Amino acid sequence: MRKVGDYMSTTVYSVSPDEYAHKAVEKMYENNIGALLVKDGEEYVGMFTKTDWMTLVLRGECDPKAIKVSAVMTQLKFTIGKDQTIAEACSMIEKNNIRHIPVKENGKIVGMFSVKDLEKYYLQLHKKTDF
Repeated sequence: MRKVGDYMSTTVYSVSPDEYAHKAVEKMYENNIGALLVKDGEEYVGMFTKTDWMTLVLRGECDPKAIKVSAVMTQLKFTIGKDQTIAEACSMIEKNNIRHIPVKENGKIVGMFSVKDLEKYYLQLHKKTDF
């Protein structure tokens, strides 16, 4: 069975909790990603996603240029090991209704696995299978 490490993004993008949220959104768009890990010093403390942000803005709950990442980020609740299976990642995504999972190896975050990566896996699987 394929492993998370085979499909994850190995670039870890992060933002400070003190950064203004609109700057974090700009960083996501510049890098074509849907989430940033929130890093306070050397520790990852949360996640900031486009989905979270869009929900807040659409509800009119914040001023995009006045709110800091720390006020709208979610706590870092889930991680997955680099050697865990794609099936385990899929289950975690579905069970917790999330789109991004930080990937750990030897206790350190080394990448990100997302629904985009899951889609890549299934597309490759489909191309290799005769239906």
